[in-house]
Amino acid sequence: MADEAPASDAPSSEALGCTDLVKKVRDGTRRVAIVDGVTLSMPPGRLWALEGPSGSGKTTLLLALGGLMAPTSGDVRVAGRSVVGLRDHHRTRWRRAKVGFVFQELQLVRGMSLLENVLLPRVPEGGATADERARALLLLERCGIAGQAHRVVDRLSGGERQRGALARALLGAPAVLLLDEPTAHVDAENAARIVALLAELKSGDAAPAILVTTHDPRLAEHPAVDRRLRMRDGRLA
Repeated sequence: MADEAPASDAPSSEALGCTDLVKKVRDGTRRVAIVDGVTLSMPPGRLWALEGPSGSGKTTLLLALGGLMAPTSGDVRVAGRSVVGLRDHHRTRWRRAKVGFVFQELQLVRGMSLLENVLLPRVPEGGATADERARALLLLERCGIAGQAHRVVDRLSGGERQRGALARALLGAPAVLLLDEPTAHVDAENAARIVALLAELKSGDAAPAILVTTHDPRLAEHPAVDRRLRMRDGRLA
C-alpha cells in the first residue's frame, strides 16, 4: 500500500531503534536541532536509562521514538519496522499496538476512576472488552494498587497515580515502554516500587524494551539498569 512504509532491514531482535534521527524546531529566524543525529538499537528485555541536563533533548527524543512527534529526518524502528513513512492514522494505530508511554505529567483524566483511566487507550477502538478489563485489573494488582481501581484519580497519591499510568501503558502488552522521569515526583518508597516494577517487567515473558529518561540516581544507578546513555546538546555522548 502506498501509505505504508516498507519493512525495515532491522534485525528481528531489535525492539526499538533509530538511525541519524534529527528533530529541528524554529527559534526566531533559525532552526535549531533539539535532537541531532541520534542512532541507537535496543533489544527487547533491556532497561536503559537516558540521562542529561534539562534542555539536552531527552524528552524530544523519547517523543520521536514513540511516534508522538515526527522527526525532521532519520529513521525510527519499532518492533523491527520503520514507522517514519507511515501516514498519521497508520502510525497512531501502530503506536497504540506497540508502544506504551508514561508521560512526566502522567495525563490521567481527573474525575475518572483509576480503572477507567487505565482503559482509556481502548476508547478509540470502541471500548474495552471483558478480557481487557480483566487484564487492566491484573495490571493494577501487579502494580500494587488494585484496591484503588474504582477510586477517582484525584484522590490518589502521587506514587499511586504514577503506577496507574504505568498500568495504562502496559495494557496493550507493548514491545516498547517509554517513561519520562518516572521517579521525579515520588518519595523514596514509591521510587523503589517503580524501579522494582521495571526490573520485573524486563525479565518477564515477551519483555519489552524499556527506555527511561531520568535525573534520579535511585533509578539510573539501580543494578537492573542494563545501560546508561548520556545526552547533551541533542546528541548521545
